[in-house]
Amino acid sequence: MEDFYEVKVQEIKQLTPTIKSFTFISENTELPSFGAGSHITLHLPMGMRQYSLINNPLDMINEYEIAVKKTGHLESGSTYLHEDIYEGDVVKVSPPDNYFPLQMEGKHHVFFAAGIGITPFWSMMSYLRSLGESFELHYAVSGQDACPFYNEMNERYANQVTYYLMDRDSKTKKLKERLRELKVGTHVYICGPQSYMDFIVKYTRELGYPKKYIHEERFKARKIEHPTRFKVTIVNENKTIQVNSNQSLLEALHDAGITIPSACRQGICGSCEVKVCNGEVLHNDTFLTANEKTDKMLTCVSRGKGHISIAVE
Repeated sequence: MEDFYEVKVQEIKQLTPTIKSFTFISENTELPSFGAGSHITLHLPMGMRQYSLINNPLDMINEYEIAVKKTGHLESGSTYLHEDIYEGDVVKVSPPDNYFPLQMEGKHHVFFAAGIGITPFWSMMSYLRSLGESFELHYAVSGQDACPFYNEMNERYANQVTYYLMDRDSKTKKLKERLRELKVGTHVYICGPQSYMDFIVKYTRELGYPKKYIHEERFKARKIEHPTRFKVTIVNENKTIQVNSNQSLLEALHDAGITIPSACRQGICGSCEVKVCNGEVLHNDTFLTANEKTDKMLTCVSRGKGHISIAVE
């Protein structure tokens, strides 16, 4: 499989004052197919950036579609796409990955989205509708003008979408009411700002809802405030290295000539997992279970405290 493909920007649409959609096509190569919930990685001047695919995988005709909200940061990927990319331009894209797949054994699918977190669900809903599956969306958004698919959503899913346009306390109360109504066999999917996602996850756990039925989309790891240096002894390599405050353990290992697998580099796929033999770890991933975190860590986002020992395969 290719590491990346060169694709052309076929169309750009202004969906809201701060959100644009981008359609990429390949005129020379057949692009890999994808599943609902997948994302692509764009190779941009400021680095690689991941964006959810919004088109229905069943309707894909050699094209990828994404929707991106401009964050306002001058050197961000979203600002670059909004201000420096035009129709006809060529960009590099890695093949789709899917760390947020639909669980098709679910009897019912409930999506909780906030803001631009609607993007993975737009693909999922059209896919499920094509298959005649049961689903509903609960969408917290600041207003109609901030909703990127408002008219289409009301036309396609009028009876399956609930909007949350009220104040925070009312929104919290209403969301809790819906969460308390979840039935056995329902799968819950969450995407949005970290505080929103943390609230939904925390409340489902308080309700005792099975963790295996709760699915999160996080492209950014939870931020560790003021990261500090730490030492790592790789026991099966008889080597000790130092990880600086501005680098990850994964980067430090690679710099020391110790190569381990990696993919997302966001703490969501688990490919860079290592065994922890000794020491305290500041876990920052959304992949490992609480039990797994007793003797494992993801080197892309988690950090040691002081001096830790690990083993790599």
